[in-house]
Amino acid sequence: MTPPDSSQETSPTAPPPPQEAVPGLGRRELVSGCAAGLAICFFVPWVDLLIARPSGLDLQRDGAGKHFWLLPALAAATIVAGFTGKSQKLPGILAGLTPFAFLAYGLADAGSRLFDVMAPGAWVGLVLGAALLALSLR
Repeated sequence: MTPPDSSQETSPTAPPPPQEAVPGLGRRELVSGCAAGLAICFFVPWVDLLIARPSGLDLQRDGAGKHFWLLPALAAATIVAGFTGKSQKLPGILAGLTPFAFLAYGLADAGSRLFDVMAPGAWVGLVLGAALLALSLR
């Protein structure tokens, strides 16, 4: 038997290294995942009308405003920041706030009846926006 190497000994009072909530997924991956989901939400229906189910892309095409492109653009900026090792804080906060800005815009235009016609894509976008905002503020 060889004596233990003193350079490999750890102090009994040293705290264990922090463990990730999901092995292999750090904050950067979770932020990027939420941003990717948010970008996908741009292409799924946001409202469920009697004759149509427009997505963010459809609303932008129909002349409702070019501001709808903010959602995938800010989500992409968040993902790119994650891949390049830069801070995801600012683009993540802005991307996370975007669905709520769209909700406020829609409520100002359509009133509370907007909640009656919101499709699952809009609800998922709000949940992912809240998660992205919370993760980015950490």
